[in-house]
Amino acid sequence: MISVEDDKIGQLKVVLDKKMQNADSITIVPHKRADFDAIGSAIALYLMALKHQKNTTILIDDPIYTLDSGVQTIIKEIESQGIDIIDYKEYKKIADSKNLLILIDTSQASLVPLEEEVIQQKVAEENLIEIDHHPFGKTTIQTKDMFIFTEYSSACEVLTKLLFQYKIKFHCNIDLATYLYAGIWLDSNKLTKKGDRKETHKWAGMLVEEDADLDKVNELFSEDLYSDRKVQDLISNHMNIFSYTVACMIGEDNKKYTPEELAKAADYSLKYKVDAAFAVGKIDNDTISISARSKGKINAGAIMQEFNGGGNLYSAAAKIKEETASEVGKKLIKSLKPEFYLELNNKRNQ
Repeated sequence: MISVEDDKIGQLKVVLDKKMQNADSITIVPHKRADFDAIGSAIALYLMALKHQKNTTILIDDPIYTLDSGVQTIIKEIESQGIDIIDYKEYKKIADSKNLLILIDTSQASLVPLEEEVIQQKVAEENLIEIDHHPFGKTTIQTKDMFIFTEYSSACEVLTKLLFQYKIKFHCNIDLATYLYAGIWLDSNKLTKKGDRKETHKWAGMLVEEDADLDKVNELFSEDLYSDRKVQDLISNHMNIFSYTVACMIGEDNKKYTPEELAKAADYSLKYKVDAAFAVGKIDNDTISISARSKGKINAGAIMQEFNGGGNLYSAAAKIKEETASEVGKKLIKSLKPEFYLELNNKRNQ
């Protein structure tokens, strides 16, 4: 008997093959500030598209130097192997009606580096495919070919299962197994999340059998989260523990942080005896960013949706315009309601 999951993977395979074959060009779009899961799954889709012999590109509009150092390493490696990375300006030159757009690791318009009219045009043309594992949000793009796998730990797990189930060969010149493993490793918190499915470990193990380089994965993640002075300052001088054992770090109003620094602070804070961590800081003159991390007891994604952001149970983020870090911090603390604490909520419903 075919499981619901297998049937959904099968439907995705059929749609990808049909749409790729009919397209003149294919553009794969990971979310803004692409992480290991987004870039790893985008590479897998790129290599799947090669057999259709269509002009294929990966769209990353963020300056590469602003991305995580490990992601930068991967991008440099794949570019040296001939994978074509373009920005939005370059994309607009090829964005005709025969271009197939594939959004990977997000289905939220707010997290896609494209203008709204471009997205809606692709929806109207039925040339937009969404592949994601995050739950629906306020800015979810409604399109015909929407594949949301909320039961999976990561987009890389979805692509790994697709590759193995349909015996799609790994490209010999691209270290795909390692990149996919890094994506699973990231979104499952190094395969230690309490709620991890056995399937997640199964597909991670299959990637090891395909020669995923675990030493290389560790190197990609090796940068010490505590080495950055601003990250250290956030953790040492701005961390407070509130109700439900939540750590909140509110940056100074006159100091700028990068999204990566806020993410590192939230990540590192989970080493403490807390269930979730939030780092708030100014990233440009009129934008405050929140980086949210959870060990699984508190729904980080649901809290970030309160700020028009998105994410999943374990990792999420939001951006807020025309407010100060301290103002956003106060609102965040007020938003930490008991209903986001899953264990308490489950007991109430029993």
